[in-house]
Amino acid sequence: MAETKAMRVWDAVETLSDRGRPVVRPERSMRSISFPVAIITLSTLAIAAVPLALLDPDRVDGLPLLLSLFVFPMIAASVIIELVVLCKLQRQEPLWTLLWWPLAVLPIGLLTMSIGPVLAHPDYFDVTSAASAAGVMLTFAFLVLLGLGVSFVTWALIVFPLRILGLAAVDAMRGERIARFRIFAPLLFLAIPTVSLTIVASLGELETSRAVVLQVVLALLSIPGEYEIVWGPGLWIVRGIALALIGVAIWARVATSARSTRNGGRPHRRR
Repeated sequence: MAETKAMRVWDAVETLSDRGRPVVRPERSMRSISFPVAIITLSTLAIAAVPLALLDPDRVDGLPLLLSLFVFPMIAASVIIELVVLCKLQRQEPLWTLLWWPLAVLPIGLLTMSIGPVLAHPDYFDVTSAASAAGVMLTFAFLVLLGLGVSFVTWALIVFPLRILGLAAVDAMRGERIARFRIFAPLLFLAIPTVSLTIVASLGELETSRAVVLQVVLALLSIPGEYEIVWGPGLWIVRGIALALIGVAIWARVATSARSTRNGGRPHRRR
């Protein structure tokens, strides 16, 4: 069952990535992408070192740690996943020695760099003993591993749809016809994190329960409820995205029906 679902997901990836051109089977079935993966990993470590080095103990907001130990490795791993997908789309199997970089070098490097701020600002991290220091480092390790795990979602909802939209834009500039699902599907994927983050930023603290969905709906419809609006424009952004997606879906449906009618009931296939 799991293998069947994985095949369906990969079929969807191939379908959205299909530009109507035959894929030439390469001479070599294996391909090494360790060099670009190493560049991504080392660049991430260099970028992550900046917030840790500029850590301000007077501002206990956790943002530098969140960026360095969660967001940056999440982005790096999602880009690495995209490299692997591109490799497999070209009918090549990547050399899996590349996993050494995101699964060993990146987390070990991040944890090593985080030791300095812990030693420099023990009060900031509430370190009073070796046991508390070990607890802090375990928390850091959890953040890094969580970021690497969430990278699969980041790739599916951000990196992958951005690539599909980029390919569609290139094909459109070349004067080629673009299948509407190659535009609507990635926009739908991108809308999920955009809407989610915007709602979180727009509403105050909501209790985690089934009622939270109802409160979000009430807020979007401007119906009074047990919620607090902290950023009004954010709700209008969400409403605009929802209306835009609905409009695009209706337009695609109407255009497809009209084209099918002109062709005598047989839909005209586009790339």
